[in-house]
Amino acid sequence: MKAIIMAGGKGTRLRPLTCHIPKPMVPLLNRPCMEYIIDLLRKHGITQIGVTMQYMPEVIRNYFGDGSDFGVELHYFEEESPLGTAGSVKNAAAFLDERFLVISGDALTDFDLSRIVESHVRREALATVVLTRVERPLEYGVVMTDEAGRIVRFLEKPDWSEVFSDTVNTGIYVLEPEALQGIEEGKEQDFSNDLFPLMMKRGQPLYGYVSEGYWSDIGNMEQYRQAQFDMLDSRVEATIRGEERMPGIYVGRNVTLPSGSRDWQGPAYIGEDTVIEETAHIGPYCVIGAGNRVARGSELSRTIMWDGNRIGENNEIAGATLCSRIRSYPESVISDEAVVGCHCTIGPKTHVLPRVKIWPHKRLREYATVNASVIWGESAAKPLFAEGTVSGCANEELTPEFAARFAGAYGASLAKGKRLAVSSSGHGFARLIRSVIGPALQAVGVNVTDAGESSSAVARFGVSAMADVDGGIHVQCYQSGGRTVCRLECMDASGLPIGKSAERKVDNAFALEDYGRIEASGIVEARSVKGIVSSYGSKLIAELGYKGRRPLRLVVATEDPVLRRLLGFMAEAFRWTVIPLDPALPDSSLETAVAEQRADFGVRFGPSGETLRLFDETGAPVPQERIDVLLYVSYFQCLRGRTTGVPLSAPSFLDSAAEALGHTVVRTKRSARAVLEASTAHPFHPVHDALFGIGLLARNLIENELTVTGLLRFMPAFSLHSTFVEVPWDEKGKLMRLLTEHVKHRRADLLDGVKVYDEAGWVLLLPDTGEPRFTVIAHGERKEAALELAERYRQQLIRHFQ
Repeated sequence: MKAIIMAGGKGTRLRPLTCHIPKPMVPLLNRPCMEYIIDLLRKHGITQIGVTMQYMPEVIRNYFGDGSDFGVELHYFEEESPLGTAGSVKNAAAFLDERFLVISGDALTDFDLSRIVESHVRREALATVVLTRVERPLEYGVVMTDEAGRIVRFLEKPDWSEVFSDTVNTGIYVLEPEALQGIEEGKEQDFSNDLFPLMMKRGQPLYGYVSEGYWSDIGNMEQYRQAQFDMLDSRVEATIRGEERMPGIYVGRNVTLPSGSRDWQGPAYIGEDTVIEETAHIGPYCVIGAGNRVARGSELSRTIMWDGNRIGENNEIAGATLCSRIRSYPESVISDEAVVGCHCTIGPKTHVLPRVKIWPHKRLREYATVNASVIWGESAAKPLFAEGTVSGCANEELTPEFAARFAGAYGASLAKGKRLAVSSSGHGFARLIRSVIGPALQAVGVNVTDAGESSSAVARFGVSAMADVDGGIHVQCYQSGGRTVCRLECMDASGLPIGKSAERKVDNAFALEDYGRIEASGIVEARSVKGIVSSYGSKLIAELGYKGRRPLRLVVATEDPVLRRLLGFMAEAFRWTVIPLDPALPDSSLETAVAEQRADFGVRFGPSGETLRLFDETGAPVPQERIDVLLYVSYFQCLRGRTTGVPLSAPSFLDSAAEALGHTVVRTKRSARAVLEASTAHPFHPVHDALFGIGLLARNLIENELTVTGLLRFMPAFSLHSTFVEVPWDEKGKLMRLLTEHVKHRRADLLDGVKVYDEAGWVLLLPDTGEPRFTVIAHGERKEAALELAERYRQQLIRHFQ
């Protein structure tokens, strides 16, 4: 049997560790990660090994040679351009003339490969995917199997709402040579995105095997460090080269230790030819490579250090990671989670603060306090995006400096050579940020169209309407809790919030600042476009398609001048009387104004022009879930024969109501992108464009000669109740798997979380993306039924993880 080691990884998230070496060559206890994979293959009798390479292939070839020094025979297959996981293996097809195993060279595992192959043969599989269970499946491919072990579903890097299992793809496969027939030669293709879905579609024998044992994808700094701590704790079967000179302390050849080292506590590893001077101290979970010198008085704890470093006297290094050939001068401090690249110099009495990253060949002056990464940035504490939007308190979290850095990362990773429209609300800070974003985009090679002042809904319309625009960024400011919040709303060419894969690209570029700027001579001057607001207003009025048979009176509160202008267009076209109210006044004032003015209804617009709060003809507030239903039903009633996205969490009767009116409902995830994407045949959405929704409501009232209260009476009885359960982060994936297994033989939807249908209604169990909790949304005909259903499933969730 043969094997393929995939060794083409760049290890972007591990930088600066991987600035000079490919990811498979990153050392674990002073040996390249890939060397442990070769050991594992040889242990299971596999010595004919192909190695696929793309990034810095000479580093791998120079170290391993023909493999004879490692007891195997290596054959190298280099890609001129990236081919993806499946494409790179197809590139080695001439070598793969018998059953073979595919394994990553940049992961650490002790799986029983022989047992995996036995299962593959016994099931007569064409391909077997090795699976394992992890606590946080978000960065992996989630895999679902049936009772016989056949794979029935793949989800690559899902949201929490899609994590239907904690069983993930390890990137280890057993394949028959015939499986390669499903891969096109010379084309970039992946196993999980291309080959395996094709095999499922064809009904070919594709199985999953859940393996016991240790597996770690060394994809980020936390995993890289933890894998070595796990090795020291013997949690993984791997050979540690060194003598266990003291309990748990492994020492290589020709190591000099101070006289007091007998009192040290393990575990720790010290590589060959290293000198630890007198009064220096190496604490638990230190990994010291070869040829280092640690001067007297220095203390290291939970520190990982590669080869050839010189640590000066009285240094304090705690929880840091140091690459090779670093020189630190006396009395320096390198703090927790800091990372220092190769060939750096740390000046005397310099303090590198926590989580700072220093790229290779940098010199830090004496007495410096380094509180930001040098040249290259660090990973953000949390993802930048929420549904295509980046937000923060104005001039506190979201500053002009942040906006410039974000725009550079965004433009370089998604839009170089393309054209983006940049717009903003009329708020002064929003205009300031817009003025920063445009030049920052131009500096990385993006052509910019300044679309002026706008609202979110108008900006979305404008991007989709301009034929030469490939996307846009809209800056929106609004008041919340007494503070000004600024949002950067990022859109694709259709005006939709950008998708998750695009978000990840920007996240990585922003975290690493791994992008370049173009030559000054190549910068294209920005151009301006006018009339988008007027075009939007004209299209909106035409789309609503009616003339007011009787005048309507509306009380309106909005702080957005663009919305006020558009309301003026609509009032003129439809014979409305719009009574403005100071948006700073509370809802009670709006309620009073509706009653006193004998208005047909009142409305308070959200800051972006997408959402609204509604008050009926008496001034009473309409519950939010009923507002959404009222707008959907008005859409079905007024504009028939269309297709509209409706989230899975909306009441069930909307499907039958739409069908009765010749409308088609497409159930989607709750995200704005999912809902809007299912509705792209038409320019406006009733729930995501407040002006359109108000126009529909007005038309519905007029044509049916009803009040808002009268329309609400025609709705079937329903109640929605929402609650939540706090769940530890590490339990969320496991809990999703248990819930999925629990509903296997019941009517359920696995589109967005787990939606279970019950005699009393239905309940949606949705893991929150940014919080350690589950949201529980229950639907019943009566309020009591929804409350009881929500509480019953909330208690079930609690029992699952207790």
